[in-house]
Amino acid sequence: MLSVAWHPQSFPGNPFPNNATKLWGGAVNWRTAIAYDAMQAILQGLRQDSSRAGLQKALSSQGFAAQGASGEIRFLPSGDREAPTVLVRVAPGTGSGTGYDFVPLSP
Repeated sequence: MLSVAWHPQSFPGNPFPNNATKLWGGAVNWRTAIAYDAMQAILQGLRQDSSRAGLQKALSSQGFAAQGASGEIRFLPSGDREAPTVLVRVAPGTGSGTGYDFVPLSP
């Protein structure tokens, strides 16, 4: 069992995995999703204030939110991201090409 920040099967109905695969020509992983979320947060913050100090203020404000690959992006007062983790396990599969894939644990 392993805790990860994002898995494409963890958010049913989320169009990000399919859209990203079509756009980039291959499957995406948690790094792609988190990088996308970071850019969405930065873009949303820059819309509020395009200065460096303004961006920091926007991202740390109580009501800040942006839409990302995993849904709504929010931050805790500590600056950490407010997001659930996903528990995955190794299982036989064909997605990775190794014969094994990470799959989310059933709730």
